[in-house]
Amino acid sequence: MVSYAWAGFGAAFGPLVLLSLFWRRLNLPGALAGMVCGGVMVFVWHEVIAPFGGIWGIYELLPAFVVGLIAAVVVSLLTKPPSEEITNEFDHYMELDV
Repeated sequence: MVSYAWAGFGAAFGPLVLLSLFWRRLNLPGALAGMVCGGVMVFVWHEVIAPFGGIWGIYELLPAFVVGLIAAVVVSLLTKPPSEEITNEFDHYMELDV
């Protein structure tokens, strides 16, 4: 039960965190699509695909993370880019020497 919950959190928020830190093109529709697709894929994989066994029996976090990542990137590229104010702020923080 706990690993199922962690898979849901990881697949829904993991791609969003990584993309928001390292990709300036991520926007709100892409973030929402990644969260929804990743979270839903955990349930689909666990309940529908994993029972086939074999290679399909892997932990649901991995395929759900990949689906969430792909969904966030594709939807972000197909929708309006973030405003110049947001991309300037992103660039400002990327230039900081920490």
